[in-house]
Amino acid sequence: MQPSRRFLHLAQITLVFLYLVIIAGSVVRATGSGMGCPDWPKCFGHWIPPTDVSQLPSNYRDYFKVQQQSIAPFNAIQTWTEYGNRLVGAILGLLMFVQLIYSLTLRKTSPGLWRLSLASLVLTGMEGVLGAIVVYQNLKTGVITMHMSLSLIILCVQTFLVFKASGQKKIIPANPYMRNLILCAFLFTLMQILLGTQVRENVDVLLKNFDPGARKDVLDNTGPPFILHALFAWILLALNLFVLFRIWKDKVFFAGTRKLALALGIILVLEIMAGECLKLFALPAFVQPVHLLLASLLFGVQWTLWIRSGKTGNIALPI
Repeated sequence: MQPSRRFLHLAQITLVFLYLVIIAGSVVRATGSGMGCPDWPKCFGHWIPPTDVSQLPSNYRDYFKVQQQSIAPFNAIQTWTEYGNRLVGAILGLLMFVQLIYSLTLRKTSPGLWRLSLASLVLTGMEGVLGAIVVYQNLKTGVITMHMSLSLIILCVQTFLVFKASGQKKIIPANPYMRNLILCAFLFTLMQILLGTQVRENVDVLLKNFDPGARKDVLDNTGPPFILHALFAWILLALNLFVLFRIWKDKVFFAGTRKLALALGIILVLEIMAGECLKLFALPAFVQPVHLLLASLLFGVQWTLWIRSGKTGNIALPI
């Protein structure tokens, strides 16, 4: 029996908010607002952050110090950017909770949904805790990569939940190797996102030492992660274009998913363009969230194609 359409819509809205959280986190990173709120879960000791430094005590820089270091001077834009990120995350957590409660009413007809909903909620809670650690560790390198990795895991679980709630079935592949090829492209994208996160971490460290006028030289000094990231981008392009070609050519394989495959190609080209823009124009802040959003969408589309591949019937996962 097909799950409730209302539950499907709720799961889809939750998935959209998950992407919004990823975008918000990227905006925070691009604008240097990661420490806009030096404490957690409150912001400067308040649930609604201040709008002016006059609302803070005179010794606020020492009072809210992180790792025994005084914080930077108050910046209302950065504070509210970080607060917006937390607000979107809180809404996502609420949606995850409502999703779990709703899924419990469908246990008899769709027993797998509540398990996936529970997994999404628990992982989102862990992501919130990890976000707090990022703040308390003063944006320590490595922790941010872990934060991004967990968000991608949540994205996979929630996308799979939407797929299950839609009542769709797998489709018999015309070519047995295609599923492994899609999986390979998916893993390559995952690796690219994590490499990109490490490149961004290195950029943050270098920007503390580089003169702002030499910003264009920063990427050339980020070391092996950037070299690999740039090289793998073209491998990823070739791999995904081949996947697109095979899906588009074979009308039996992935029947009904050609539009999704076309979206894969468009997203990939835009992603490469955004990456080149970052490289050529010294990391413009407004392009960075676009770059991560496109990467996340590419990751999600590849995952959707993979879970729709395979033999018709129940999906072989322990749910």
